[in-house]
Amino acid sequence: MTLKEKKIYSILGFAARARKLVFGKERIRDYMKSDREKKLVVVAKDASERLKKDLSMRTGRGAEIIEMFTKKEIGKLLGKEEVSAVGIEDDSMIDGIKKYLKE
Repeated sequence: MTLKEKKIYSILGFAARARKLVFGKERIRDYMKSDREKKLVVVAKDASERLKKDLSMRTGRGAEIIEMFTKKEIGKLLGKEEVSAVGIEDDSMIDGIKKYLKE
């Protein structure tokens, strides 16, 4: 994991402990449809192509998607075996991740 990825993973860890992550197909779809101003979805690199395509078709409402980490790494944050994607519900955490992505 690069330093940038470690920093982003750390922010995701804070979001998980603050219960500011959504996961699961229906909850992520609802999150992407919501009227939130900032929406960021982290999709695992090893997620299925079908999931990636499904999510990319839903970006029309301002949701950004980044592909990072593995399903196991994301799952570890949530105490699960594997998680393919998470949505972040905290604007300041989204801003922090975007800041690191630009570096």
